[in-house]
Amino acid sequence: MSISKQKTALFFRLSISVTVFSALFKFMPSALIVLGAFGMMVFLSLQLYQKDKREPLDYVRLLLIVVFSSNYAFILLGLPYVHVLTLMTKLALIAFLLLYIKQIITSFQDITQNTTMLLSSFSRDDLSYLLADLATVYIVIASLFKILHWEIGILNGNLLLAIGLFSALISLIATSRELGK
Repeated sequence: MSISKQKTALFFRLSISVTVFSALFKFMPSALIVLGAFGMMVFLSLQLYQKDKREPLDYVRLLLIVVFSSNYAFILLGLPYVHVLTLMTKLALIAFLLLYIKQIITSFQDITQNTTMLLSSFSRDDLSYLLADLATVYIVIASLFKILHWEIGILNGNLLLAIGLFSALISLIATSRELGK
């Protein structure tokens, strides 16, 4: 018995949703975060196994989820060496962001390479995809900031989440056919 790629992707997204919602709402138990993180590890591993061509971003994404899950489990259980896992989580997050932003830039260059004028080739759908990618980056970072209680000056999980959700909203508005008419 095998799980299709679509079901694996669906369950992976569901695991992300469970993790993020249980982190954002403090009244939900921490066990849901652990369950969501475990689901992310399992279904991302299945996705990686099912892929024909694996990229460094895929491995870094899996590393980020495994290190994050381990870090949160160590914090939850009060085990020692949490600071080492926190550092590893930060390094994996930086590596993930660098590779993800590189992928966004290369896909953006592929979109605009055919013409010299950016605005003539840059459609509303392209803007939507770019903003959706940026929203994903912001929401992932915001979730980590909120779950692990990180703050860097005024930069905290709430601010990053607001930016990410605002980018997602603009992305949805940009693709709306009703707004263009």
